[in-house]
Amino acid sequence: MKITRYPQSCLLLSHEGRQIVIDPGSDFLATRQHTELDMVEAVLYTHKHSDHVDPEIADYLGSKGAQLIGNRETAEMLGDRELRIVEDGESFEVAGFAVVARELPHCLLPDGSAGPQNTGYIINGTFFHPGDGIELAGLEVESMALPIQGPDISMKDAFRFAKSLKVKQAIPIHYDKMGADPAVFAAFAKRFEMPFTLHVLADGESLEL
Repeated sequence: MKITRYPQSCLLLSHEGRQIVIDPGSDFLATRQHTELDMVEAVLYTHKHSDHVDPEIADYLGSKGAQLIGNRETAEMLGDRELRIVEDGESFEVAGFAVVARELPHCLLPDGSAGPQNTGYIINGTFFHPGDGIELAGLEVESMALPIQGPDISMKDAFRFAKSLKVKQAIPIHYDKMGADPAVFAAFAKRFEMPFTLHVLADGESLEL
């Protein structure tokens, strides 16, 4: 499976000639073009924040026949657009990918209040995208997208989350808006001998997992 990173928390997953994308939010069009997602067959949204879901991109991909998938709060935000609502623990297949939806709390907001409904996705049993979540008990997975910065996400939080899932490889996400340097996180992970490797990907760079 090939994973391509785009701004903030957007990842394009490719396998056997088929593609899905997770969280193409408002930052995507700042550096990329709609057409780069023309082969996408399904869009997975973790939650309703604009850096994770952009209505213009949803309209474009929907017009191309891509299936839109997300939780109830995301569906409410997108209004009358057709979106398949998934529940916690639901398993399904889309575009040849096996997907399991797992709800986990969104990190706290700047004022300390709770965030919106947040749904992560386990892809092909090996890769986990948690949206803006940093804690989920009872899950072990080989690799993940790891939020490294946020209103309530520290380096300690990020590293603890990755260790709790027993991942071996992680791709840093969710740092563009707040100016964190993922290379610094990778250097500290190495310095403190974390039991996983942080793969820092530039905008548009890919990694085979």
